[in-house]
Amino acid sequence: MVRKPPNAVEIKGFGKDVNIIFNEDAAFSDVKIELIKWLKSSDRFFSGVKVILDTGDRVISAEECEILRQILIDRFKIVVSAVRSGSNETQEAAKKIGWKVEPQKPKQKPEKVRTIEPSEIKNDSFLFRGTLRSGQSILHRGNIVIIGDVNPGAEVLATGHIVIMGMLRGVAHAGVEGDITAEIVALNLNPIQLRIAQYIGRAPDLKLEANNAPEVARVEDGNIVIHKLK
Repeated sequence: MVRKPPNAVEIKGFGKDVNIIFNEDAAFSDVKIELIKWLKSSDRFFSGVKVILDTGDRVISAEECEILRQILIDRFKIVVSAVRSGSNETQEAAKKIGWKVEPQKPKQKPEKVRTIEPSEIKNDSFLFRGTLRSGQSILHRGNIVIIGDVNPGAEVLATGHIVIMGMLRGVAHAGVEGDITAEIVALNLNPIQLRIAQYIGRAPDLKLEANNAPEVARVEDGNIVIHKLK
């Protein structure tokens, strides 16, 4: 049985607090490819955001740090506030290009390790309680569940589904990495823009009137279509 390799890059965060986490076991070439893919698919999310590079215990050379600097700063105009690392070599390499360094806290070893079968692996879901206001964003690899409203000017991006237990009046992008089966569900769908994978639905194309029934947006025949949930 062929096992799917873990993600080389993971991005987690809310608002101005965003971490870019590198898989310690992934090849640097995979890290570079996946990082560029993430940044291309959600470039607006990172506009003006300061990020922390969490490299764990992996060793990143001065040459690799320079490549990361070119990708993040030169190409995508992203501000790196710090590099969090448990490797002395990585810390020194980061310092050479002017990045602030935060030592990584020692990891606690698990008491037991067992093999997880692919059938047991589920998408990680992020739960947020509260109102997402203008200028705030959530980006998560997996599903996002929001218990509250998403106001105009706020943005939600997920590689999986987005479920909002309230009003969606901002921007929501599900299936960021190209999953056209991803869905956006809200108690009231009145968005500025909906995106599922590469498909876009803007306010003039969607309905604007308030509705008391929960609704779901999904891709059908190359268009984003909204249905009432029964």
